[in-house]
Amino acid sequence: MSQHLRVKIDEKLQKEIFTKLIIKLDRDFTKTAKFLEITNSNLSKYKRAVTRFVPERVLLKATEHLKIEMPPILEKGTLSQIRSNYMKKAYPVLREKYSINCFKELTKRRDFKGISLQVFPDYIFIYLEDNYRKKFLQNACNLAGSQDKLARIIGISTSRFTNWYAGKQKDYKTNKVGIQFIPLRKIKIISTLLVEDNNYAFSMENIQRNVAMYRMRAGNPITNPIFPIKESPEMIRLLFHLLGDGYSGNKKDSANYKNIRQELLDEFKNDLNIFGNVPIYEQQYSIKFPRVIAEVIENFYDVNTMTFDSRITSNIKRIPKKWLYFGIRAFVDDEGCMTKSSIVLYSANSNLLEGIKQILDYLKIKRGEIRTKLSEKATYGKMFTIEIKDLGLYYKKIGFTHLKKKEKLEFYLKKKKRKRRSRLIKLKT
Repeated sequence: MSQHLRVKIDEKLQKEIFTKLIIKLDRDFTKTAKFLEITNSNLSKYKRAVTRFVPERVLLKATEHLKIEMPPILEKGTLSQIRSNYMKKAYPVLREKYSINCFKELTKRRDFKGISLQVFPDYIFIYLEDNYRKKFLQNACNLAGSQDKLARIIGISTSRFTNWYAGKQKDYKTNKVGIQFIPLRKIKIISTLLVEDNNYAFSMENIQRNVAMYRMRAGNPITNPIFPIKESPEMIRLLFHLLGDGYSGNKKDSANYKNIRQELLDEFKNDLNIFGNVPIYEQQYSIKFPRVIAEVIENFYDVNTMTFDSRITSNIKRIPKKWLYFGIRAFVDDEGCMTKSSIVLYSANSNLLEGIKQILDYLKIKRGEIRTKLSEKATYGKMFTIEIKDLGLYYKKIGFTHLKKKEKLEFYLKKKKRKRRSRLIKLKT
């Protein structure tokens, strides 16, 4: 009989056989492992049926000692044969499961406790810690049978896989060696293969603990990343600034946030720290930052922050009320104009203002209706406005980071209070 043959039997029978054997051998785990000539760890896996393919010689020795018949064999083969069959069955399912649409569905179903690596857009590129990355890829190779077989399964060249393993690649045009990132889409597929084989050390939850950096296909990466990225005042301010004076960037440009007020630029810069170490480029009245951050936020909240396409999505409406106050403050800091009796919000996008109106109603902040205002400076010749009318409640619940607007609001509220006192005094006299 081949020493390398493994067999699969009914899961319940497998658990019973190894449990009875341990009981018969004085309930001594180590003694049982020595009898079977295996490690304690493997005995534990066979007993709990975590490992479903048991060496045939081990199972035969156990049944002979227990003086029971060999149970029906469901599958049989060498490890290479078993893995090959598993891969043939698994890959078509994975290919169907990990389509772009699937990842969109995952985003829709995500919880609102924060952004995990699992719900990042699949086009993000990841660099894993060296030792973990090599173990991750080596285990995948062992499961597939070789580097070549794994490369074919996940749809890449063997040379590309070699670069992933090394974590670097040489550019022969410039003769420079650069860091080699791995597409998250491929990491998710490999992780699923390993977890299906009960190798939970490479679950997405464990993988995110070993991410050293991430970025788009090119550009400066986020280093020492923080996971999960929790919903917080910082996160919601970043989101609403992107809806306001922010720009999410494109393939040629970084994302940026523009404002003439230094306190708002400083707040935005500090808020970026919830992602980790974020490289930024500061100019007068603007901060440039990696586009990957805007992509992650947009994906999580299912929103397009481009001026004429932005809107308040259902994911944004699910943000807890305590955080929405910070979102409205950020938007009003960017788009609000302080008057004696109200705060007027301006936007070229009526759909966006309609969503802001709904949030104000949810927060019970008194407001006016959306109005259209002709403007020669506007792209389409008109702007849309909405007024926040209850200045006292706005000041109490929301307020400003913009110092000049804050000073004006406090001045108007004090002036209003003095007038009210003056009227009361006149009425009494």
